[in-house]
Amino acid sequence: MKLIAIPIDDESLKEWMPHWLPFLPMIARRSKEPLLTLINRIMSKEMRLILIWDETVDLPTALIGIRLHYRDKDLIGELLWMTGSGRQSWQHLLPDVEQMLRDAGCVECRPLCRPGWSRLLKQHGYRLTHMQMEKVL
Repeated sequence: MKLIAIPIDDESLKEWMPHWLPFLPMIARRSKEPLLTLINRIMSKEMRLILIWDETVDLPTALIGIRLHYRDKDLIGELLWMTGSGRQSWQHLLPDVEQMLRDAGCVECRPLCRPGWSRLLKQHGYRLTHMQMEKVL
């Protein structure tokens, strides 16, 4: 398994679209956001993408979506999307994702995760700072 950071220029995003687009319906279902909204976030450069590539079958197995923003002068990387199959085969790449964020100038990584991810993240030094809950009205 290896990480492939998709460049954010329009040409690269379109070139890699056949690889990242199949993951978006799953993200749309979980986030309850329209597929077109997710695509617009990517194409407007709000969301940066990292594919987890399975070299044995030469296909992507997962997608990570990261939003970067500034907190005063500090660049923060928010992992908002982590989806794919066979998580156990690629979850060990988290330190590599963190290094990518460091290399981009980030001083903090903030994953928004489903409950099952918390055990893995705690093993990598993450701590609970906020909790998000929801209720359909």
